[in-house]
Amino acid sequence: MTKKRTQLNINIDEELLKALKFKALSKNIKLNTLVKQILSENTKRLTVDYSSSGFSDNDAINCTNFMKSLFEKTSQNFNYLNHEEAFKALISQIEKFDQWNDTYSKRLYSVLLGSGEPWTSSELNKLTLERECECPIYAGLKIWTGSDEFPSQDLICDLGSSLVPIIENKIKPS
Repeated sequence: MTKKRTQLNINIDEELLKALKFKALSKNIKLNTLVKQILSENTKRLTVDYSSSGFSDNDAINCTNFMKSLFEKTSQNFNYLNHEEAFKALISQIEKFDQWNDTYSKRLYSVLLGSGEPWTSSELNKLTLERECECPIYAGLKIWTGSDEFPSQDLICDLGSSLVPIIENKIKPS
């Protein structure tokens, strides 16, 4: 039987250790808890398969088509009174992100409920800091749909709205 390893012995610079201890004290948490949090966050960030380049024009169109199709399907599945109510529920999940602002909310509204043009690659690249962070629309849709099997951003960029029928049975209120 293999023994689980529960300890990681590493040597770090004394100044870094002091800084970590100070940060843990300021957050009122144990040092090992802080280190685990930092390692977990950085590991997730490093292992997320983001494209080295930003969104292309084709990616932006596929993402827009996916958003629109998923919004429509989820609105139906959740039996909202109208699309306005569905949009309010969705936007409440998206507005939590730091890079989101009212201009983006109006733009998303025009894309999902109006006759707005599809998102452009430059808009999505700006919104995701050139794909350095997860797209707030992607994250919001994932939370809003309650789907535990959600396609990756890269897969959505490649396949767009053709993914919605595959995941529509996974949509459930969160």
